[in-house]
Amino acid sequence: MRVYKKLDVNLIKSQLLIYGDLGGSCAHCNEMDIKLNETHCPQCKTEFQYIAFRDVKTQLPKIFKLFEERPSLAIVDFEDYKRNIGALKAEEFLR
Repeated sequence: MRVYKKLDVNLIKSQLLIYGDLGGSCAHCNEMDIKLNETHCPQCKTEFQYIAFRDVKTQLPKIFKLFEERPSLAIVDFEDYKRNIGALKAEEFLR
């Protein structure tokens, strides 16, 4: 089941772990090679409240396990996140 909710992209970015095939990165400070089971960024100590997967289809087993281990963690669609960050950057550029 999916739930959609309008959120502030700046809030998401400040608490987001972006996870790829081999590891994750902190959207707040860009720290690399963060493991999926990390609850905080080792660099900036941000607590991860959100996670975005670069390729959801290949990560489905990890996602189901993550739901069981950390039910409070919200999954953000990576494409939506990129689109909103791009729009925010364009808006700031045009000011």
